[in-house]
Amino acid sequence: MNLDGSLARRIAEAAEARGMDPAQYISYLMDKSTPQRRLDLLPMRYKAEVAMAVSRAALESLGKVAVVWSGGKDSTVVLHLFREASSEVARGYDVVFIDHFMHFEETLEFVDRVAAEWGLRIIFKGNERLRGYKYGDEVSVDELDQEDADELLRIGYTARTFRFALNNVAANHLLKTVPMRELVRNDGYEGLAVGIRWDENPARAGEVFFSRRPDPAHIRVHPILPFTERDVWDYTISRKLPVNPLYERGYRSIDDKYETRPSGDRPAWEQDLDGTPERVGRAQDKEGIMELLRRYGYM
Repeated sequence: MNLDGSLARRIAEAAEARGMDPAQYISYLMDKSTPQRRLDLLPMRYKAEVAMAVSRAALESLGKVAVVWSGGKDSTVVLHLFREASSEVARGYDVVFIDHFMHFEETLEFVDRVAAEWGLRIIFKGNERLRGYKYGDEVSVDELDQEDADELLRIGYTARTFRFALNNVAANHLLKTVPMRELVRNDGYEGLAVGIRWDENPARAGEVFFSRRPDPAHIRVHPILPFTERDVWDYTISRKLPVNPLYERGYRSIDDKYETRPSGDRPAWEQDLDGTPERVGRAQDKEGIMELLRRYGYM
């Protein structure tokens, strides 16, 4: 759709005022028009109680459970919830870091520091068959292991090459979804706890607290679904949780070091969390493939 005239000018002006381009601004308006669940209106203390109840239930009702921790704000909250719940129900859990080989050095240092402070043993899991590539490399599908080539066919990817970067569906699937599915299948996890929220992406707006996944069979546990971005920071600051230093430098959402950008020059929690999209610093193409990734096993 092409827009011109006064409407286009109004959209361009509103986008510029929020530090976005017109496409980002329209996407932001569409996200805001999505009806909010009534649970979103709960005061924060009750959302925290719901999140703790979900975490306890996962530990008490499922077998082998892991928290998928990225070093980001959301999964750090989930990790804290499981630490607290584990003390209450006397059940253990594993901590898994999905390594796509393009993390910020600050994120890796943060993960190591918190692991030492909290006494965690981190399981690092990546697609080792792709470890030798560098950002920007053009990867030939014909040179992939058959397992990875079959995975691309499974998601309908038929091009002969893809770029080794997290702005396309092929690399995202092979570097994130595939190792997560291998982890569940090979290590026998019955539950994976992840830090997704209803409000962060339309592809996640229909999720539930306990979500059955068929291939491989396991349960995804989503303790902080009703949290908003503001809730995550309120929880983090009030409980003095450790914070990835990138958030202090203006990043609101963190992924790879090559294509993720700060969304402002103030710490994330001091920015306009209600008036601008959380993932404005990420590639919009990547956000557009989230539903496909989720369908085939990603968060």
